[in-house]
Amino acid sequence: MGKKRREDSFLGMHFDFHAGKNQNNIGENCAPDVIDKLLTEVKPDYVQCDTKGHNGATSYPTKVGYPAPNIKADILRMWRDVTAKHDVALYAHHSGVWDNFALEHNPDWAIVDAEGNVSDRMTSVFGPYKEKLLVPQLLEMALDYGLDGVWIDGDCWATAVDYSEYAKEAYYQKYQEDPPKPDDEKYPEYIKFCRQGFRDYVNYYVTETHKKAPEFQIASNWMYTSFAPEMPAIGVDFISGDYSPNDSLNTARFEGRCCQSQGKPWDLMAWGFSHGNPVSCVKEYEQLCQEGAAIIMLGGGFQFYNRQMVGTVQEWAIPRWAKLAEFCREREEFCFKATPVPQVGIVYSEKAFYKGKTDLFTCYSSAYVKDMRGLLYAVLDNQLSAEILMTHHLLAKKSFNDYGVLILPNLNTIESDLKEEILEYVNRGGNLIIAGHTAAQTMLPYLDIDINGGSEEPKNIYINHNDRFAPLSTPYCTVSLSEGTIPFGEIYFRDDYEGESQIAASITKYGAGKIAGVYFDLGDYQNHKSTVVRDFLGALVNEMFEPMVKITGTKQIEVSLMNKNDKLCVNLLNLTGNHSDSKYINFDEVIKLHDIGVTIMYPTEPKSVYIEPEHTAVDYTYENGKIEFKIDCLHIHSVVVIE
Repeated sequence: MGKKRREDSFLGMHFDFHAGKNQNNIGENCAPDVIDKLLTEVKPDYVQCDTKGHNGATSYPTKVGYPAPNIKADILRMWRDVTAKHDVALYAHHSGVWDNFALEHNPDWAIVDAEGNVSDRMTSVFGPYKEKLLVPQLLEMALDYGLDGVWIDGDCWATAVDYSEYAKEAYYQKYQEDPPKPDDEKYPEYIKFCRQGFRDYVNYYVTETHKKAPEFQIASNWMYTSFAPEMPAIGVDFISGDYSPNDSLNTARFEGRCCQSQGKPWDLMAWGFSHGNPVSCVKEYEQLCQEGAAIIMLGGGFQFYNRQMVGTVQEWAIPRWAKLAEFCREREEFCFKATPVPQVGIVYSEKAFYKGKTDLFTCYSSAYVKDMRGLLYAVLDNQLSAEILMTHHLLAKKSFNDYGVLILPNLNTIESDLKEEILEYVNRGGNLIIAGHTAAQTMLPYLDIDINGGSEEPKNIYINHNDRFAPLSTPYCTVSLSEGTIPFGEIYFRDDYEGESQIAASITKYGAGKIAGVYFDLGDYQNHKSTVVRDFLGALVNEMFEPMVKITGTKQIEVSLMNKNDKLCVNLLNLTGNHSDSKYINFDEVIKLHDIGVTIMYPTEPKSVYIEPEHTAVDYTYENGKIEFKIDCLHIHSVVVIE
């Protein structure tokens, strides 16, 4: 059948070890027989192996850079030979911006901060590193070793605002002035300049490599994801990233939805081991299946990462990995390259993300993204199928009529054309939830309220829903409603009916549609999950529209509605287990769920309903446009396929 290109690759494995500059044992346990066993039993579509980590020393005997000393065997050649035998594609794990060893040899290539401190880790994207080292090594791997591509690590999330001589000269050539410092009013413009410098750097190494190796496929780790919520404009061949080693399932739920509509082949990587202090531990089969299912149910590819020793891999874990691969392959037919069915759309504004941002990329420090994550988890915990829609996704659609509701997270600005399109969607009969205290202030004219006060700092409040109280630590707004605006829920300042209370949310008409406002921030839900806050948001969404799928019998199922080959695929993911408990370094049990009720709105009586991958026919009823049935047992992940 031959090697698959990345766009057709569903399952991969990743190994790296970030060789040290003084590491002199590379290749001493070179074991092609173990790699052969790995490929025979796991049967991945591709493997990513180590070539250069953040330390900067290559783990292969490069002729155009800085190899680790006294390499005992060329393990990159070994990986290429064995993968070629199995028709498996081979990619490099290769560090980009972050290269300690290159800076030890060439300190003038470094990023310099505003105080003049020279980095010993991060190279300047404006300097000659890309021409003199990065591209030559990419071409060496492509042409001399015959690799199929590269997964460039330490790139967008490693770059920083730069005052090196190269950066200052580039700025002067463009603006005929010295770059502004952090206390200068023009400093935000310099951040944008450095951000564009990174984009130009990636474009350079992609373009120059493709000139001589057009089939060599390149990803810049985390570019065009939540870290950089932009329309892909650079010719990277695929999008990829490695989600956090701990609390991985929740990271996958968020990051997968940031990748799935970007129009590029995409995959995400689960760490195959927890990352602990002082110990780490290989994850168990069921744990990895759950993390993998969270990605493949969104239409993407899945890869998992494990330690690469200096010439081989952990042979004892191969049977576990083979079993994981079998779990994934059973679902490939129903999941890979499926597309979302519109239900709930959470708006990811590029303008809101970058406003006031003091680093170049990444989303870890963004209050806006933290709120978006908490909001997403609250939506998903209500078993609502949801997408994250970036600015360019929405503007390209022009019409959002297929979405039951759009939700604005707690943004403090929004693109004017995007706002106009969203309001026109509501005017035509759509539904909008404006969620958060700054979002309410930003969109105030459309809520039919007055804001009378509140708190800009997090404060302990209590949400009352159905006579149950639960806390959040959050800023909030105190509001009064115009005539005809309907209140929804209450905020208290202690967990009983004593003391003052205020309106938690409201709903008003806008044209033929409805706009709801939520006057506290939902981001804290990711840290302090509660049934009350979950149910409060679920009830508000259900006031706006009727979801296509409803689950009864448990709240421990995540739903993702997808379309594959014109068939409706209702993905059901079991969320039980200890995945978010920091005390567990691994776990081996996802508790089976039983007696699950499923109702699916469907316009005509279906030809067939099956539960996959078991291909079990469903005993269903169809009445009044609804399919109804019971599922006896859900272990980790199943797909209800309707034709």
